[in-house]
Formats: sequence, C-alpha cells, structure tokens
Amino acid sequence: MLGRMIVRARGNRLGWLLAISSWAACNTYDPGLLVGSLGASQPAPEAGASSEAGATDESSAGDAGQLISLPAGGSDAQAGSAGSGEPSGEAGSGGQGASAGSPSAGGTRGSAGAPPVGSGGAPAYELLDDFEDQDGLLLPLHQRNGPWYVFSDQTKTGTLSPFTISLVAGEPSHPGSASALHLSAKGFTDWGVGVGADLVNLAAKKVAYDVSAYSGIHFYAKVGSGTQSTLKLLVPTTFSDAQGGKCSDASTDKRCSDHLFCSVPGLGSTWAEYTCRFADLVQQGFGLPQAGLDPASVYSVQFTVSTKVLAADLWIDDVSFVRK
Repeated sequence: MLGRMIVRARGNRLGWLLAISSWAACNTYDPGLLVGSLGASQPAPEAGASSEAGATDESSAGDAGQLISLPAGGSDAQAGSAGSGEPSGEAGSGGQGASAGSPSAGGTRGSAGAPPVGSGGAPAYELLDDFEDQDGLLLPLHQRNGPWYVFSDQTKTGTLSPFTISLVAGEPSHPGSASALHLSAKGFTDWGVGVGADLVNLAAKKVAYDVSAYSGIHFYAKVGSGTQSTLKLLVPTTFSDAQGGKCSDASTDKRCSDHLFCSVPGLGSTWAEYTCRFADLVQQGFGLPQAGLDPASVYSVQFTVSTKVLAADLWIDDVSFVRK
C-alpha cells in the first residue's frame, strides 16, 4: 500500500493549493508540469463531480487536444463523462474480445504474491487507486486527479447503485487491503452499466493522458455468486470519445463510443488478479477505427458489465498501470 501520507484536495482553489503544498514532498504529483495555468476558473474537482448514471458530458471538444507531459511517460486525461460508455456493450459482444487466462488474448490472469519487478528493478505496478481512502478520487500521482463515476445504458426500469467504496467483508483481495470498489445493478437491457475514472480532471474537461510508460492495466476483481461473471475493461481515447473531436455519430464509419477494450470472462466469487495489455485491446467495429492504442490519446479507464440476463455485483480493487 502507498503510505497514507497522500492527502486529497477538496473545496476551493486556495484549499487545493494548500493541500498540494502539504504533500508535495511525499508523492510525485507536480502541478508545475501542467500545460498553462489552472487559473481561478479551474477549481479542483469534487469527488463524484462528473458522474451519476445517465449524466451527459457537456464539455467542449475544443479543449480535448490539450496534452499533459510527464517525465518517464506521464499522461493526460479529462474527467467525468458518464456518457462515455459504449452503445452496444454486452461484454465481449461484437468484437474479438480478450479473455483472462489467455496470453494471446489480452486479459491475463495474474498470480498472487509479491508484485513483479519491471525494468530497472522498479515495482511493475503503479497504483491508480487502492480505494483505501474511500474518497472517490484517483490517487494524486503523476498528475492523475480524476473522480470515479458510474454510468448506464439508461434503461428506465434499471436500478444502479451510486458510486460506492465498501469495506471488504471476509477475505480481502490481498493482505493489507480493507476497502474496494463495489458496483451493483440490475434491469438494464441494452449494454448494461459501468464504472470508470477519467485520468485527469481540469475544470470538468478531459485531457489526453500519455500512457507510453505503461504496457497495460492490472486489477483485482470478484463477483457475487449467481451474478454476471464477465466484465469489459474499456480505454476511451481522443478517437472514440466525442470530446476528442475525431469521431462523429453523424458519420456511419466514424461513430463515437467504439472504445478499445479487453473482455475478462470467468470472474469468480473469490478475488483474483487480471491484466489487460494495451497491445491486445480491440474494438467492436461499429465506430471510428483505431490502429491500436495511441499512447498519447487516453482519456479514461472504465469497467462495464451486462445486466441483460444476470444482475451485476462487481468488486474491483487496486487498479494499477503495469510499468514497462
């Protein structure tokens, strides 16, 4: 676990700047690396500021080209569009999909124990969030500050839990973990429901995040007994999110929301580790094509679950980038 020295910035800009000064010495977030000035019109985001199910993203596409550069492959991303889910979404449908446990498919099941070591002896995993502080924001590392949010296909008869971080009852995902993300839903009859986080949130606008220092995303997951056991990990980009200004639903060959994804089937009622490799992400094929993941284009990380047949009762913990 990262030390609990990390502090979340809340409230007005003054409070946010004071919070930054208090933890600048003990983590790698450097606001001086941001392009341009935050300014008085860009307060720090509140937890859940961009998010409830059925919310729409009203940010303008004109700012989507802003890029945040970081040493050793930092990144950009903009926050909070609950509407950036998928229009056809049943996990694994309409696309090639990547399955956990298949090295060639993109979703690989990891082994328990000590984290692997990357190049240069550094830990292979870099946490996006371990949910231990229960504040609904990504850990403020490498300029990542986006809020978590839930979203759905907006079936009127569906029910979806608000964004929830719960104490883990029984066995945790691994020693030292006490809290995890928990998503429950039923009755959504189109593509289903999802939970995600945009990697950077500046004035409720997404900014593309450069993930070139990483090779994929690692996480722990489990599901409730008798519920949907397949999830999809989506990576919305400037090519598939309408705010990027490249896709358009007005054009049949350039539709938005055809996000790159990894399908992870076979989740059980006990915790297991999974890795989705960027090199193996695929599209469903209904929208603007992407020739693989452009590492400088990433907006968000999202998990979606179909509730067409079974209810969703999904637990996720320790979402991390995998270092190269």
